Amino acid sequence: MPIEYIVEDDYLEAIVLDGQRFEAEDENTFTVPKPLLRGLRLEEIKPDITINVCEKVEDEIIYLESIPFSIEKLDNTNAKISFEDSGRRKFWDGLVGFKPYMETKRDIILERQQELGDVHLDSYDDDGDYIFINYSATVQAEALALVIQQAEQIIKEIEGAVELSLGSPFKEVSDAENEADFAISILIPLLRKMGFSNVRYSHGKKEYGKDIIFSRRTEFDEYEYWGVQVKFGDVSGGVNSEIDTLVGQAEDAFKMPFYDVYSRSRQRISRLLIAISGKFTENAVEKICEKIESYPLKNNIEFVDGEKIKTLAEKFRR
Repeated sequence: MPIEYIVEDDYLEAIVLDGQRFEAEDENTFTVPKPLLRGLRLEEIKPDITINVCEKVEDEIIYLESIPFSIEKLDNTNAKISFEDSGRRKFWDGLVGFKPYMETKRDIILERQQELGDVHLDSYDDDGDYIFINYSATVQAEALALVIQQAEQIIKEIEGAVELSLGSPFKEVSDAENEADFAISILIPLLRKMGFSNVRYSHGKKEYGKDIIFSRRTEFDEYEYWGVQVKFGDVSGGVNSEIDTLVGQAEDAFKMPFYDVYSRSRQRISRLLIAISGKFTENAVEKICEKIESYPLKNNIEFVDGEKIKTLAEKFRR
């Protein structure tokens, strides 16, 4: 689906996607629903254009499902994402105060900026009524669909870390909506809180049994790489197909290398964590271990269920 640019008198007045026209707002800024953007590549976007991403536009009303974010093309393989999080005290109905919530989010962003360097706090402003947090990230991608996916992942990871830091009554394991939400909003913030580094979500066609990858520096000053196989719900030992799937994914996770963007080299995991939001039933853990033929692999697999994750979250809260 190509993008059409409407230019009059050297001024970019509008863009057209799938027959829908979007007028320029403030100097080459356009608000576009993300379903229309997913088929585009960065190389199709003109320089100096800012795209505000929304869920949909109906009757001139803009609908959002997350905090607002915009995309600017840097080159054909890199984009800048700008996030704008704001609110007003009088309209806040959270179970903790608006100020401590936003201050915690600011601190989480600063902590991530220092430790990972993938986000940057651009500004924090509190005028006594409104609070504004602006932060940004530079991501590598050729397709806008991947840029949007990474933007939404960053938002979820930061919000998950805030909820973990503030503790109950924020999101619990039982509140996760699906596997991706469980991984991004709960597991990733928890792993970072536990002191692991380079934690990233890698779910996709080429993840080979590793939904999350992270590392830790060993006593010998070397990096040890871990993979996480994430499952939503219970895992029963009575369902052979489910056990067989987990076994196959575990073996693939150890066999298939991955590219580590931090060391810029191909690596293999040495340990695997199977994390589920529910519980292991009917001797599921024993059956998984029985079906794995390689003894060294069995000794390097850890199992955690929803109850254990809840306990760890309580332990590592601030």
